[in-house]
Amino acid sequence: MQSRYVLKRGHSGDLVEAIQEKLGLRIDGVFGPATEAAVKNFQINKGLKGDGIVGPMTWKKLSLNPHELEADTDLTTGATWIEQYHLPDGEYVKQETAKKWIFIHHTAGRHNPYKVIDQWGRDQRGRIGTHYVIGGQPASGKNDLEYDGRILQAFSDDYWGYHLGKTKSAAMHRGSISIEVCSAGRLDKVGDKYYTWYKAEVDPSQVCTLNTPYKGREYYHKYSDKQIESLKALLILLSEKHGIDLQIGIIGMMKNIKKQHDLSIAPINRPKKVNLSKAWDFSDQACEGKIQGLLTHGQVRVDKDDMHPQENLINMLLTL
Repeated sequence: MQSRYVLKRGHSGDLVEAIQEKLGLRIDGVFGPATEAAVKNFQINKGLKGDGIVGPMTWKKLSLNPHELEADTDLTTGATWIEQYHLPDGEYVKQETAKKWIFIHHTAGRHNPYKVIDQWGRDQRGRIGTHYVIGGQPASGKNDLEYDGRILQAFSDDYWGYHLGKTKSAAMHRGSISIEVCSAGRLDKVGDKYYTWYKAEVDPSQVCTLNTPYKGREYYHKYSDKQIESLKALLILLSEKHGIDLQIGIIGMMKNIKKQHDLSIAPINRPKKVNLSKAWDFSDQACEGKIQGLLTHGQVRVDKDDMHPQENLINMLLTL
């Protein structure tokens, strides 16, 4: 998915006109050789890579916001469904960086997103946290839907925080946008009952049973429909804003598995369903930062299993 806010040679329109005006060029709305050369010179003078492509960092250096240039005063056109609930200064790294990844996590905790961010602000671990937190439903099954699907933003997605732990590429911390989905995570089944890792009993309605165990686990706290809906909207918004291609990373890996499956054997012998959860396994290449786009925490850490490959989550991602 190529963002309409990432402009380069061959593009045209009002946003190109705004760039040309800012750079003192003839305004014709066509991103041609002269505009490309002027953008490259501007980027080099501002300490950016002189590639002639106007992405988020170049927009900032131009002191232009493409969202503002296209927006009007109708509140329904903005991301008013995201609530600002910021971490204190010093609890994230206030440094603007270009983004190449989006990472999705789950909290392995309770369903209240405010308490998640409050805990990050109180703990002594340093600048650890994610940009966004999506609230959920209690694992207990209690009828408390106040936070279900609610998106909080903990700090600007132009900045960054530590959220991956030890990987082989420190650049992924700086160059990624992080999303945390409230979920109790992996569950243990004892007899006919289910329990979280912190020994709270889980209502059967909140249990996701995977067809194929993920990292040795069969049972997880179910991501709610509203959480998946909110995650989809947020992924689309962030890919547009930062020019991150959602078709690479985990989505591309799942599609590649499906393609190989479809081509591998004769249709008469082909299983009806392909196991796309294999794409969610740990990947050395992903851990080394060689795979960009949308990834899960579990793909870059052997010891992590967030997010788990729930079927309707997989189906949502394949629609992007």
